[in-house]
Amino acid sequence: MNLLVPLALVVMIVAFLATVSAWSLWRAHSTSTIRLLALIGVPVADTILAFLLLDWWLIDGATRLVGAISFGVISLVFVQPLLIPQRLVVWRLARETVMRRKRQAALLMLGLIIASAIITSSLVVGDSLDATVQYEVEGAWGETDITIGGFDLSTGERVTISEDVSSSIWNQSQADLQLSKTLLGQQRGLIAGVSVEGQERSLPSITWLAFDGSIDENEVWPGIGGSNGVRYAEIATTNAPERPLMVVVNAVLAEELNLTEGDSIELGWYVTDDNQRQRLTSNASVLKVVANTGQGAAAGTSTPALFTDLNTAQRLQQLEGRVNTLHYAVATSHEHAAGIEPIVEALELHLDDALTAESIGLQFDVDGSTDTISVSSTSGLGRLAGTDVVALRENTTALGIDTMMEVLQVPLVDLSLEDESLLTLANKQPNELAIGERGLWHSSPSGFGVQVDGLGDAWVWRVPDGGTLYDFSLSSDGQLGGAVHAGGVVIGSEQDLDAEEWASYSSDASMRTLVSDSSGWWAIEADDEALLLHHFSHDLSTHEERLLAVDVPSKILNIDLFIDDGFYLEIEGLLSIERYASQTVDLNSTFSVYNGDNWPSFVPSTSSVPEHQRCDGSVSVSGFSPIQHWCSYEEGLLRWNAQDQTVESIRLPVLSSAGGFGTMPQLLLAFGGQDAPFEVENSSMLISQRLNVLDLPEDEADFWLKGLIPYAFGDDTAYRLTNAGYYTDIDGLEGLSELDGVVLGLVSLTDAERLASAAENERNLLVLTSLDGNSSSTAITVQSWFDEQATGSDLNLNVQAVKIEAAAMAAESSGVLAAMFLVFGSFTIAAGVLLVLTIVLMLAEARRSEFGTLRSIGLSQSDARALAVMEGGLVGSVSAALGSVLGLGLAWFISIGFQQMFSSVGSGQFVFKWTLGSVFAGWAWGFLLAMLTLWCTAVWTARTNIVVALRGGREPSTGAVSWLLVLIQVLFAGTGALCLAVLVVVGLDSSFAYFTWVLSGVCFLIAFVPALTLEVPTFLRQRSKAWANLHRHAGRNTLGVLGLSLLVWTVGLHGIDPVRQGMTPDELSFIVLGLVEVFAGVLLLTSAAPLLVGRLGKSKRLTKRFGPVLPVALAHPLAAPVRTAVVMGMFSITVFSVVVLGGYAEQFDNYSSSFVEDAEGEYELLLTGSMSRPIELPDDPAEWNLTSSVASSIDSVARIERSQVFLENAEGDRMPYLLRGFDENFSSHGGLPLYQWDPSLGESQREAWITVGSRDDLVFVDASFGLESVADGSGLSMLSFSIGESISLIDISNPGNTRDVKVAGFMEQSSYLFSAGVWISDDVTSEQFDGRLTRMYVSVKDEAQSSEEFVEDESMPPMGKPGEARTAAAELAEDLENTLNSEGVQVSIIAKDVMVIQSLVLALLAIFEAYLALGLIVGIAGIGVVTVRSVSERTKTIGILRALGYRRSMVMATFTIEVVWVAVFGMINGALIAIGFHRALFETFWEGQGAAFTLPYGTILAVLVGGLALVICATAYPIRKASMIPPSAALRES
Repeated sequence: MNLLVPLALVVMIVAFLATVSAWSLWRAHSTSTIRLLALIGVPVADTILAFLLLDWWLIDGATRLVGAISFGVISLVFVQPLLIPQRLVVWRLARETVMRRKRQAALLMLGLIIASAIITSSLVVGDSLDATVQYEVEGAWGETDITIGGFDLSTGERVTISEDVSSSIWNQSQADLQLSKTLLGQQRGLIAGVSVEGQERSLPSITWLAFDGSIDENEVWPGIGGSNGVRYAEIATTNAPERPLMVVVNAVLAEELNLTEGDSIELGWYVTDDNQRQRLTSNASVLKVVANTGQGAAAGTSTPALFTDLNTAQRLQQLEGRVNTLHYAVATSHEHAAGIEPIVEALELHLDDALTAESIGLQFDVDGSTDTISVSSTSGLGRLAGTDVVALRENTTALGIDTMMEVLQVPLVDLSLEDESLLTLANKQPNELAIGERGLWHSSPSGFGVQVDGLGDAWVWRVPDGGTLYDFSLSSDGQLGGAVHAGGVVIGSEQDLDAEEWASYSSDASMRTLVSDSSGWWAIEADDEALLLHHFSHDLSTHEERLLAVDVPSKILNIDLFIDDGFYLEIEGLLSIERYASQTVDLNSTFSVYNGDNWPSFVPSTSSVPEHQRCDGSVSVSGFSPIQHWCSYEEGLLRWNAQDQTVESIRLPVLSSAGGFGTMPQLLLAFGGQDAPFEVENSSMLISQRLNVLDLPEDEADFWLKGLIPYAFGDDTAYRLTNAGYYTDIDGLEGLSELDGVVLGLVSLTDAERLASAAENERNLLVLTSLDGNSSSTAITVQSWFDEQATGSDLNLNVQAVKIEAAAMAAESSGVLAAMFLVFGSFTIAAGVLLVLTIVLMLAEARRSEFGTLRSIGLSQSDARALAVMEGGLVGSVSAALGSVLGLGLAWFISIGFQQMFSSVGSGQFVFKWTLGSVFAGWAWGFLLAMLTLWCTAVWTARTNIVVALRGGREPSTGAVSWLLVLIQVLFAGTGALCLAVLVVVGLDSSFAYFTWVLSGVCFLIAFVPALTLEVPTFLRQRSKAWANLHRHAGRNTLGVLGLSLLVWTVGLHGIDPVRQGMTPDELSFIVLGLVEVFAGVLLLTSAAPLLVGRLGKSKRLTKRFGPVLPVALAHPLAAPVRTAVVMGMFSITVFSVVVLGGYAEQFDNYSSSFVEDAEGEYELLLTGSMSRPIELPDDPAEWNLTSSVASSIDSVARIERSQVFLENAEGDRMPYLLRGFDENFSSHGGLPLYQWDPSLGESQREAWITVGSRDDLVFVDASFGLESVADGSGLSMLSFSIGESISLIDISNPGNTRDVKVAGFMEQSSYLFSAGVWISDDVTSEQFDGRLTRMYVSVKDEAQSSEEFVEDESMPPMGKPGEARTAAAELAEDLENTLNSEGVQVSIIAKDVMVIQSLVLALLAIFEAYLALGLIVGIAGIGVVTVRSVSERTKTIGILRALGYRRSMVMATFTIEVVWVAVFGMINGALIAIGFHRALFETFWEGQGAAFTLPYGTILAVLVGGLALVICATAYPIRKASMIPPSAALRES
């Protein structure tokens, strides 16, 4: 069925041509009906046969259609002599003519060969690009056709699944009758990144592949290193338990680290332990070095990789029993898109079937005492997907569920009442209260904190990992509070409540006591054998320590340190208390045993009034103005009014605990579902008994709450809820009193979803009861149901046909390059066609008398056309074949250029490959092009007047309108109307819209301009003298007006046509525009030539200088305007294409000249990590252990975090993109160059970066959001923004986490290449969007100097920075690479990376320019042919001129002026049109990129001067030959 439509189309075309031919024969020769039917049937049958053969040869698409039509045309041409006697005579004439006129046939073949060669080479380049990428694809994937795997979007790590899941998928596949025949094997394994450190250097991120060796025996996959390479089973045997670690490395890794078998290396990788990433290392030995073939190329044919067996990798990566990738091999018969698609779909179903509820983190618990079933989740935020909850609601009866209660938890970060934050404590049992300068300080065994004025903003710090806070102290001025714990010292400040900690110090042993004085902090550190006395400044920036000479008990229970007139130290052991004192307070104080009675003691502050009855007597304090009284009570702290004893406010811990629940945030719960026992109204809250001390009135007290999850993601919006009473007072909820320790209240599900940033219907817990009372049985049923709901998308797992998809992407990318070759090559093809047309016109002119003789002896017009077509069929078929072969050679030369370009960037080899379809396409298209050109000229020459042809004169003008012209006008008008109709159907947004709109205008101009300038004057020439004058010059006027109109339509209206503004031009549009504009220029030149010649002829100066030479030289081009126009067209097209491409290269070179500055700003080096392995380096480069002397010249280190978000505009359109968070160092150093920014941010870029960095609602965006593509004019990004416009940043892993920001400016134009992202303060990325440190910029001082012994591999141009600083940066990069590679940090010199991209593009453009130079060769060949033929045709004329006194030099001057006239005007026309076209391209694409307009002056001058020189060289011989013609030649011709 897929073949019927194209087959019917080609049959219709060939049948139409055959029918027209048969009708023409019937009119001319009254041929029998049987012969006529055979004349139609045979070509149609041959066409069908050719179509089927081409399909069998796997030639498809347009090439198959054109090829079948070509064979049909050949059959139509050459079957005629077999059926029609008259055509047999014509065939013999055609054959003899070709054999007799070998030189003319060779000239004709030259033009046809060029056209076919260009087509073939363009397609073969595409084949080679396809083969190159396919080589990489096959090398990387080998026998692997399908993979199952995915990435956790929140961590960037690969998703792991149980090996049981992989076994289940395989077992199901083997049970599937269809899959069992097509799936050859399954490989399961782990793919990870690992750093490898050798003896000399290290590499930070190498692919680590580990697969199960059990599949090896089937030999579906080749070994590591090829068919005879190492097998995973062999590695597993070597790495048996308790044996040293052995690894296999591929040749690329071995070469980079200079490794051989037996060498020792150090591996480093990251694992996740309790949601924390930690780095592990291990020593290993190289078992074997293998080639980058087979599975040795699994990471890429030129990519380093390391291999171990699966069990070893699972043990080392702490992933026992788990894998993160599954590979499948498919039978060769199904390794195509249509064959593999059903396999992928089947595997997706089997994956879903293999995954269980447990696989995606669901838990099921049955409580026999209450006969309930609870369903919860351990993955992500611990929530069940809303879709699953809704589906379960709809299936409760079918699953045997009686009731279903839904629970959503809301962890809180803040609960405020009457503008006072209630959640401020580290623990509900504070053991110390103190009044600071302006804050209420509290400490407990879990942590400490402060609240400004006792009722304002608060800060709290908790000891990590449930540790103990040993001591707390206030600074002497009361502004700072300090605490010590097992890990060190932490300082908090009343002046900075936003910082996690104001200052901190990490200790080796446990810090046990802390005290302060005016000089700072004094602390005691205790290990098992000694005590250390530490002295810190207030901000811990300076530190001293000393070992104390005191006895240390074997077990220390407590240590106290006091300051009075000296130090007083008390050490409490298991059996004794030892006291020491010193006479002074300094680090060198001598501690001696204290035996006195007046031991000082710490007297805590207490309230100045009797404590409230709810106080527990532990701690209390009074302070502030107006006076506040605070005390501890059973739930935390309370403040009371001493006058009436009312409780004014309370303070609760931010984290709380209840029996069996552990430590967790304060919670709200929301209950819902169709069987919920009660319902809480929206905007209200049923409160816990813990709040009863406040004695709050029902329906009056308003709480303001902030959810922990949205707050953690940067959303600190508070929601108001009204007190609705105590939930324990509601019947049936008395049992919730057990949760009072952690639950502060109950809310509605609607409010809970807002406070918890939960999606609609997401729940933390489902509580189910059974219909039949058998909860165990129902639990099994429910779990089975959830097993069925579990899908790969729940874990972000994807089944991908990797080889097919990679091949498709390769075809797309190589197709773009091949299309570019075809676009530029089309101009050379056009030049070749014009060369053919020139030759045909010259041959037709030379054979006019011959045609006249044939016509006079009975040859009909139809036979005359057939004669030309048969000659063309012979020549065209052979020429197209030769052109295809030549195109192969041309493509091979182009492939050499690509190979050099690929090698320059280390991208492996370029594979030269051609397919039968590409070579055949060159022949088919070339042949059809030849036949079309020859048929059109045959129609013209066949109309020759017999008498005029025999006399050798020119046909006189009849003065009437040609019917052929009218027919052409009608065809063009119809084509224009068809284009408009197509435009209406496809719409203005279609990729063809620009082409059809421009083409419609061109067609209408060609249709209607002659009607106004030629036909109207012809009809009205008898009316007046003016009309007669217009009629006399109608031809010249038509050419001039039409040429000018076409230029105005294509160029002049380009920027102001409202319809065209919303359209995007494609490759076809460029071809049409270029050809039309060149055509228009040639028309203008042809029209203006008589006027120009007339002016030149009247010039006395020129007449005196050249005499009769000038008018005689220009008379011949004027006498043959069509031939002259065609030759001019050849030069115009080739010069046009070369100049346009040269302009593009010039524009890109100019545009990219600032790329280095745009990419690096004031920085020279870039350190990069990844989301899964972020950079972990100290801020201070002095701690990087660098050895180079240049390290001291580092003047800035900037840290850039990365996160993945959705961007959403005001219309709700979304796209995923990078969010980059920059630190203060980055902004203070000037950031990266900005293209445009809001002036209110600052006058300089540095000020603008600092302003944006200080705010969390402003962003800079890369240029892709404001620029258009240079390729097609479309936006570089899916979304576009302007300065001041709002963007919503949406967390990919939690869509409820959002932030609205405004665009403050755009980065420079190339930023989307090197610095893509939305740039914001790193406070936002780290706190709200889980930003990971993936970039660090490093800058050296301008005066930095490299060491004398450093030798740079490749010197860098200064590019705006001192050359010595560039060299110093290169030395620093080398030092950084050696030092940091083991940390997984890649080091690059920014300028070098940018210059690689620049050089690649410029190299590609150079290849295109060389390709287009062929067109210039065609034009030069054309002028040479014209000159040779002109000398041959004008032998008699030259002889007459010589007889009249012309000297040889005058003959040479005549021909030279004629040649130069045609060539120079053709080239100037092409150059001028190219400049206009280049300007239009600039306005369409480059101007929007912010580039400055430049012209390729060098290219223009080189083409004009070089082209003219080559023309003179090419015509020198025939011109000299013409000058040698004697006067007697005129007599011989007579």
